[in-house]
Amino acid sequence: MKIAYFTDLFLPQANGIATSLANQARSLGEAGHSVLIFTPKLDHIPRDQFQAKNVTVIALPSIPSLIYTELHLVVFGLPKAMKYLKKFNPDIIHLQSTMTIGIDALMAAKLLKKPLVGTIHIYFTNSDYLYIIKYKLAVKLLGKMAFNYVNFLYKKCDLLFAPSKTLITELKNNGFTKQVHYLPNGLYLKEPKFLNDQEKIKIKRKYGLKEKVVLHFGRLSYEKSVDELIKSFHKLVIDHTNISLLIIGDGPAKKYLTRLVKKLGIEDIVVFTGFIDHHLLLSSGLLSIGDLFATASTMEVNPMAVLEAMLYGLPIVGVKQAGLIELVTTNGFLIRPDNIEDLTKKIEKILYNKELAAKMRAQSLKLVKPYSTDKTTARLLYFYQKIISKDKS
Repeated sequence: MKIAYFTDLFLPQANGIATSLANQARSLGEAGHSVLIFTPKLDHIPRDQFQAKNVTVIALPSIPSLIYTELHLVVFGLPKAMKYLKKFNPDIIHLQSTMTIGIDALMAAKLLKKPLVGTIHIYFTNSDYLYIIKYKLAVKLLGKMAFNYVNFLYKKCDLLFAPSKTLITELKNNGFTKQVHYLPNGLYLKEPKFLNDQEKIKIKRKYGLKEKVVLHFGRLSYEKSVDELIKSFHKLVIDHTNISLLIIGDGPAKKYLTRLVKKLGIEDIVVFTGFIDHHLLLSSGLLSIGDLFATASTMEVNPMAVLEAMLYGLPIVGVKQAGLIELVTTNGFLIRPDNIEDLTKKIEKILYNKELAAKMRAQSLKLVKPYSTDKTTARLLYFYQKIISKDKS
């Protein structure tokens, strides 16, 4: 089968959508299918380009978005895309994000008379995801425009997916009438590297970490509410002196977060590693340094960071909202949004209860298994074949 992806978000960008799509493309390629990925030109990001068997990435002309440094928007990309598509002759065109590249995907499907598939990755029914922009007035003005635009694009699709059952319910409750099928993000469930005690001591010395480590990793943007996690940690260290907060990643909110840490006077126990290549992060075993993974984000759909934390058997503390409800049950705690006190208590409860932590670790390892790329790719191919057969008939 030949599949053409159109996405504004892809490696070397650092975000969950880019990672999940890379996993999906790699899995399809390894299964013998051909994948063509159209994405904005990202020469400004000095990281290795994505490579995988039977997968080709085509960079389209782009301009800075002025919203987020790593985000570029495709401009006049259709002519170049059509040149490759005519030669490739895809069976499916799959729209993975809805910014300017969304129109290119729609036009390409129309011109080539190919089925158009779409994946809804964000809660576009709720404008909170736009807080990456920082300015509340802009959020208010853009919210309705964004909803109408993506609603238009997705309704043109022949088949729709979403990685969260909660998101599908949210769409229905907001008047989205088109059927949306559940397809969670895929995760490679290869045996992860776990550090032994000696290796953990070495890593802790390298980063200046204390005995117990609260871990957070992912893109540091404003809508992720990492500031609430830091404030919660500040309360935690009032009674405990043997803990550190390790924050892995980079993003537009990093300067604000480092200033907050300094203002709270906890620079010696909150460690920012900066960006670490995703492959290196997983293969190094660094994630096994954590005693738990914590997030205060309220807008997670099917977060790759949480899935990867579960892969390493970490208990999870998060917010009882959006897609986290599906991932965190017996393997952690969920709190009410914007409740720093409860976040502090739940982190403390896991850190200082060995029996509880051990049970939650075992549950994370168990609950992550259904998110294998083997299973998600098989489900994806079933629907692809179904829509291709329908299109031919």
